[in-house]
Amino acid sequence: MNKEILKEKAMAMKPWLVQIRRDFHRHPELSLEEKRTSKEIRRHLGEMGIPYETYEGQTAVIALIKGAQEGKTVALRGDMDGLPIQEKNKTEYCSIIDGVMHACGHDAHITILLGAAKLLSGMTDKIKGNIKLLFQPAEETVGGAERMVKSGCMENPKVDYAIGLHVMPYLPCGIIESRHGALNGASDNIYIHIKGKAAHGAYPEMGTDAIFLAGHVITALQGVASRSVSPLDSVVLTLGTIEGGVKENVLAEEVKIRGTLRTLHPVTRTMVKERIKRIVAYVCASYEGEGHVEIEEGYEALINDPEVVDIIQHTAEEYLGKKTFIWKEKPSLGVEDMSYFIKASKGAYYHLGCGNIEKNIIAPLHNERFDIDEDCLSIGVMMQAAIALELLNR
Repeated sequence: MNKEILKEKAMAMKPWLVQIRRDFHRHPELSLEEKRTSKEIRRHLGEMGIPYETYEGQTAVIALIKGAQEGKTVALRGDMDGLPIQEKNKTEYCSIIDGVMHACGHDAHITILLGAAKLLSGMTDKIKGNIKLLFQPAEETVGGAERMVKSGCMENPKVDYAIGLHVMPYLPCGIIESRHGALNGASDNIYIHIKGKAAHGAYPEMGTDAIFLAGHVITALQGVASRSVSPLDSVVLTLGTIEGGVKENVLAEEVKIRGTLRTLHPVTRTMVKERIKRIVAYVCASYEGEGHVEIEEGYEALINDPEVVDIIQHTAEEYLGKKTFIWKEKPSLGVEDMSYFIKASKGAYYHLGCGNIEKNIIAPLHNERFDIDEDCLSIGVMMQAAIALELLNR
């Protein structure tokens, strides 16, 4: 399809996109509870004549647009879940679900993916290959992307490229941002259990103070990032809760500490987790106590493929004009489970500007006043469709 025609069709779609986005925004649903959202997605796909499938017991929807010619397969992803936040905006499309809000823009992501589906399904005679549409639940909690990959969403046909976007309020509407390599970090939950021996506070030699041990463990762990990791790498260890003790004059028998670890590189991630386990065990043992660590793995780091990022840059500048693409200088240690789709194929993730100072659309993500400049919807549709076509033509 001619560039100008594709752009014109995407821009003309705005009223329809706004209507759909506002409907999703009014009816947000939490992770793994996206039943209405999934039903509406399936209804729209049915009206477009696009075949889809679901997984038993899941709200995920996987649709496929087949081109007239054989070729590669590009997957486009849109996450679906809202957040447990009470919206404070006074718009006509404000959430009507008490305590739940689309505060991360997933309503926009669903809408853009449906828009791209509508645009691409109307030009199958010009498509060489396939477009797979991945409507993903539970990005905010348990990692719906990993579950979808394990269920086989990247197969039949096998996905060659995966593309995703996230609306970003710190970027003005019309600006695209990404980077080569690591864009988002990995996360792990850390659970530390320290055991001592209770005793009367007047006779400390009779016991082993778990709070005393915890103090030394916390101090030692703060040296991991500064002394075990290169200053050119990025590691953040946050110990967010600590519980222990029963009375002010009794040595604590046990202390529990919980925290998170965020890293960018897989080798560093593995090394730091082992280092944490050793520090806790050895520090506690040196004072005749015991220390154990359990680690619950979270999302993996999102690593963009440089070739695909270059295509995103080229597409942005071709369709939106020069200087509309910004290179993100540093990665974020916030997590994003688009990483699982990219791990299963070549791919990249980018940020779509949705902010507008003049319209007072400036609230950050996960904020009770978050909103978007709805002009970004047509831009997102145009970008996703154009990137998919560019990848297939290669």
